[in-house]
Amino acid sequence: MSALFTERRVISVIILVLTAGLVVSTFGLQFADLGGAFSPMFFPRIILVILLGLAMLNVVIDLLKPAAGTSIELFPVLVIGSSFVVYVLALMPLGYFISSVGVGIVILLALGLRNPAQVVLIPVMGAGAIVALFNHGLKMPLPTSPFFWWL
Repeated sequence: MSALFTERRVISVIILVLTAGLVVSTFGLQFADLGGAFSPMFFPRIILVILLGLAMLNVVIDLLKPAAGTSIELFPVLVIGSSFVVYVLALMPLGYFISSVGVGIVILLALGLRNPAQVVLIPVMGAGAIVALFNHGLKMPLPTSPFFWWL
């Protein structure tokens, strides 16, 4: 394997491509004409553009660093990448909270976290905080669960 392809560089490029795909997918979506600030894609697009900038910076930094001789383990990256695809497909039918908790658990397990309390609490608290902020604080509803009306 060439010195150009290290695990870190490959992962950085995959993250950049996934993020760019998510940013592109936010354009062209039709919602009620309430103005840009009231569109449901306003805040996610801001976060995704920031993430895209950080992913580009990460690729540049990884290409400027000397290559380390480590083996490439793509399994965690493939699990996380495919979990994002499933997340996007499950978001509308299952709602934001359930989908986000599920993808959070998969990501933490793929990254090697094995403490059951942390694997469950981190996604539940993170998704719960976002639901509380958007649904109840900002009055900008996220996709709701078909099982629980408050989520």
